[in-house]
Amino acid sequence: MTDKKDLPEYILPCYEKPPLNEIALGVHFERLNSWQTIHVGRFWGEVSKEFPNTEDQPPIFEIEGEQRFEVFQLPPLRRTFFVSRDQTFVIQLQETKFLFNWRKKQASDIYPRFSSLFKKFVGHWGQLSDFVGRENLGTLKPARYELTYVNHIEQSNEPVSSTVERYVKMFNWSMVKSKFLSPPTGVNIVWTFPMPEALGFAQANLSQGVRADGRAVLVLVMSCKGAATEKISLNDWFAASHKWLGQGFKELTTETAHKEWGYKE
Repeated sequence: MTDKKDLPEYILPCYEKPPLNEIALGVHFERLNSWQTIHVGRFWGEVSKEFPNTEDQPPIFEIEGEQRFEVFQLPPLRRTFFVSRDQTFVIQLQETKFLFNWRKKQASDIYPRFSSLFKKFVGHWGQLSDFVGRENLGTLKPARYELTYVNHIEQSNEPVSSTVERYVKMFNWSMVKSKFLSPPTGVNIVWTFPMPEALGFAQANLSQGVRADGRAVLVLVMSCKGAATEKISLNDWFAASHKWLGQGFKELTTETAHKEWGYKE
């Protein structure tokens, strides 16, 4: 399902105190007609030592391209989380989706770096592939890949427009010089970018949120999504997308932000 070679080495921007809160690596695959709820439990039995906790979550629905009307004989299966003992690693499993997450649960949690996460992701994707084969459910056929970074930027008591300006280059309220409008009190912006070499597209989504500890944050989500084709392997797609997001994040954010996050050449 993947190349045996490691991801190519390259230098990416590095931060001592990155605002990263979560990362997700995912494969959307073609529907397995024989997949049933019981298979979720059986697969959990194979990973339960590493992921002893489970959660039921609503399924993810996506509408892409042309509108389609589809009739289901059964309702879509819910999305299941398999959660590690320390709550930082999660496998998300749905009928046609497999995602592997790292998330920051404690202030002391340290991002384990992408190469380490990718190896875990590939390993668990391989476990699912082997399981599907042993259960005679067919073959996992990737349809789309995705890579997502979720950043939490702490918001001070200043107007949100000032905070955004301080951290994100593509927003400058002071240039508006408005005589009628007051500075905005909320933000919800999405930028979409084409990716090179027909890898798909990338998005940067800026909004507001509140963390579990009650602190207000700007949420900067950067993601890449692309079709799985014979032209590019899973390894190469994630390597290219990781590089694109790393460089894109640096170019989208300000020098003031880089200093605060401890940017290192």
